[in-house]
Amino acid sequence: MSLLVRSEFVNHGEMIMKGLNINNEQGFSLVELMIVVGIIGVLATLAVPKFQAFQAKARSAEAKTMLNHIYTLEEAYKLDNNDYVTFGAYGRNSGSTALVACGTPPQGAQDIGFEIKPCGGPVPRYEYQAARANNSEFTAKATTGAVNNNLVCPGSAAHTFSINQDKQIWVEAGTATNTASADTGTGSFGSLCN
Repeated sequence: MSLLVRSEFVNHGEMIMKGLNINNEQGFSLVELMIVVGIIGVLATLAVPKFQAFQAKARSAEAKTMLNHIYTLEEAYKLDNNDYVTFGAYGRNSGSTALVACGTPPQGAQDIGFEIKPCGGPVPRYEYQAARANNSEFTAKATTGAVNNNLVCPGSAAHTFSINQDKQIWVEAGTATNTASADTGTGSFGSLCN
């Protein structure tokens, strides 16, 4: 008799489960789905500019790193020769997306041992050059192109990072100039992209 009761219980349980599935269907309504899609859209709209600014900051690190390298090479050269070196455009042409003297560095860059590797593809994103006012002052610059030629902030105005013999780094973007110290890490470059 216990077997009969179990089979009735199992059959009765299956009937209850089938009844639950039919009577209590679960799911999301179209309105609920549209609300979720709208929320995701708003969050994406807020996140994209922050993500682009983050990318630009990462890309601009190339210029700051290269300028610090040029500073070190210039100072080492000055110790040996009591003078700073001047070299012309090297890297990415700031007037287009073409590379300038990427294979062979200009003579001044060769004299101090400055070479961009790898040189091709998206790197470098800047045009580098160094100028000396006299044997105790120099300024090295990293300039990006403007608008469509700007590989750091596509569609934005050109900007230029500069470093001098005192290891002061500054950026010029449009009419604004911001200064920061390479040694202490103080100061802010603000936003490079408009």
